[in-house]
Amino acid sequence: MKKYVMSIVVLMILTCITGCGNSGTLTCTKTETKDGNNIEDTMIVTYKNNKVIKVEETNITEMDKDMVDMTVSFGTAFSSQLNEVKGFNAVYSKESDTKVKYVITVNYEELDLEQLKSKFETDFKEVSFYSSKDMTLDNFKENNLSDYTCK
Repeated sequence: MKKYVMSIVVLMILTCITGCGNSGTLTCTKTETKDGNNIEDTMIVTYKNNKVIKVEETNITEMDKDMVDMTVSFGTAFSSQLNEVKGFNAVYSKESDTKVKYVITVNYEELDLEQLKSKFETDFKEVSFYSSKDMTLDNFKENNLSDYTCK
């Protein structure tokens, strides 16, 4: 009987250790028109034990063709500054005569928040998808994905 009870206890502990951790990937999308621009935005959120560990945002914006080159130039300059922060990777590109794409990846396990804050000082937003290393999936969804469709 003791072996039976002990086996059940061990099985419950193993189940909790391997199954209690909430891990996976959440893909969320949003399409909107803002200031005359058509925007398609996708966020892929990777989480482990219900803690966000990586986010990749891909944004494709269709705009007036006269704005594309300037937007890519500004975005490239901004992303070069952002890429100096450990845990960040940002790339802007011209997708067509009327579309600009940017991809921003934040690896929370490597992110250096102090470097980010000191680099961007007044432009640093305390509430954004890159403002905390210890964000639960629920908090991330509440603060960043309320107007996205997720699956």
